[in-house]
Amino acid sequence: MSKTTQQVRIEQRLKRRLVFFLFLSIVVLFAFIARAFQVQVMEGDLNYEKSQRVITKVVPLPAPRGEFFDRNYISRERAVVIVSNTTQLNLIAIPSHFKGKELEEKVRLLERLLRYKTGSLTSRIAREKIKNNDEIIIIENINEREHTIIADYYLNFSKFIIRQNIGRNYIMGESTAHITGFVGKPDTRDITQGIKSYQLLGKNGLEYQYDSILRGTDGEIIQIKTARGDIEEQKVLRNFVPGNNFILTIDADIQKTAYDAFGDKTGAVLVIHARTGEVLAMVSKPSFDPNIMVMPDNGIRREHVLKMKADKAELNRAISTKYAPASTFKPIVALAALEEGRITETQSYSCPGHWTLKSTIKGYPDRRFHCYGVHGNNDLVNGIAQSCSVYFYQLGYKIGAEPMIKYARYFNLDEKTNIDVPGEVPGFVPSPLWKEKNYNMRWFDGDTVNLSIGQGFIETTLIGLMNFYAAIANGGIVYQPHLVKEIRYAENDEVKMVNNPEVAFEIPIARQNLDTIRRALRQVSLSGTTRYAFSGTKIAIAGKTGTAQTISTARKHNQSQHAWFVGYGPYQGNSDDVIVVGVFIDKGMWGASYAAPIARRVFDAWQKKLDAKTTGNPVPGEKTTGKKENEKLQN
Repeated sequence: MSKTTQQVRIEQRLKRRLVFFLFLSIVVLFAFIARAFQVQVMEGDLNYEKSQRVITKVVPLPAPRGEFFDRNYISRERAVVIVSNTTQLNLIAIPSHFKGKELEEKVRLLERLLRYKTGSLTSRIAREKIKNNDEIIIIENINEREHTIIADYYLNFSKFIIRQNIGRNYIMGESTAHITGFVGKPDTRDITQGIKSYQLLGKNGLEYQYDSILRGTDGEIIQIKTARGDIEEQKVLRNFVPGNNFILTIDADIQKTAYDAFGDKTGAVLVIHARTGEVLAMVSKPSFDPNIMVMPDNGIRREHVLKMKADKAELNRAISTKYAPASTFKPIVALAALEEGRITETQSYSCPGHWTLKSTIKGYPDRRFHCYGVHGNNDLVNGIAQSCSVYFYQLGYKIGAEPMIKYARYFNLDEKTNIDVPGEVPGFVPSPLWKEKNYNMRWFDGDTVNLSIGQGFIETTLIGLMNFYAAIANGGIVYQPHLVKEIRYAENDEVKMVNNPEVAFEIPIARQNLDTIRRALRQVSLSGTTRYAFSGTKIAIAGKTGTAQTISTARKHNQSQHAWFVGYGPYQGNSDDVIVVGVFIDKGMWGASYAAPIARRVFDAWQKKLDAKTTGNPVPGEKTTGKKENEKLQN
């Protein structure tokens, strides 16, 4: 059957198209082969090298944290370092480098191999809201054993990163723990506020108070890695700015002396420069070891944390606890009476060892208040020197509660000092209105008598009470207590900020009344309750002891009484050399026997420093009252 002309034309047209497409396919194939030859053979080595290189995300470059130095700073090379930085290795994971539950499985393997508590490492990848490309610190400060095990199991942990980082070294350890505090990893709340999981944050103390200044600004680096994850090349995109260095007001020698002198007691020692408010020493015990607190979560750290909780060791007892001030409050009562014109310093009362408060309420018996000794007739100066409670029972009853409350509040005993370290609590000064509101009872004469010897409802902190004694030393002026002397740039050591002395408040005190209180406080050391504790001291000390009674079954053995001493020295001489020393011992029994000897060691250490720069002059014209040298010193 012959084909039609139209059919022939269609076949020819199809053949031409088939030949065209066949030719085009051959050309494309030859082009592909040629390109493959070029890529695989002619440029094979170059392209293989490129295939092994991957530009990863920008990696943070952590800034070194600012360091702490003591007050006698001259230069970085000539300084006493309190807190420094150390280098350490951290094990890091990036979630996006792992598939499914691979990261969790690898971390569990780490826990078993490194003998970590089950869940202690996996919690770090579960509890935080972390993005896939964020870096998570799995283990901080890897030790040699851990590093060896990770290396032995390299194939299991090849996706993890070991990176050098900056850690913290608390050189003075427990002795300055309540000053420096310590650092730690951010919690969930910190991360939601923009803090990175690898950063260290201050958890308490100055590390917390000045965290943002100490932390500095992180830099950034770009890393080029091989396909296996090995870093081949990296360059700094933006360099870090290190945190600022802090020159503290702390004198390392005085701090160590106070810490050692306090022994294993519970309480605090505080030393403040009277004319500047600079804190030379701040000791609180029981203490804790900040170097353990910055360790990874292991058995040693967990045991230390449990001991801290049992001892309430994180509590800074120099600023965070308040107790009845006992006899250290008597000079305030005396000053209130003098300033209000209710007595003169010659006012005398007889002490037979007790005093009876006549009842003004029908059906209620008279109440007898006791003194620790029999002191005979005393004027104001000797009443303070001998800490005669009978003298102050009668004085307080005479002037009433209002002047005592008024002057306690004048000296801010019921307020915070706002020292630049966290945790301070205010003291408490009671009033008739407060008692009626809280106890639905009126203020009794017995409350007034108790207040006159610093007992009853009144409570003060150690630092708050020291403000009063600083005011006596300074003529009514109290300087703002502080722990930071200077802040310097770490890069060039230039001064960024100087914390100049600042007047916190000033109480106008008549010169005659001020001199009376000063002489009375000096007489405490010459012939009063601390005459044995301060016997033979080169430095002239003025101060007051206190023994606070508590409600306890151990009271009959004097084991529940708290011991106080607060004083200043040198008593006369260069006012720029005067320091105020405060000692509080929880259940310390007697102020004169236990608190004052600790203060003496601090004063002796201070005198050595004064001797090193100048020759001390004896205090002229001092006399003692000669009152009963054989009396038992309990107050």
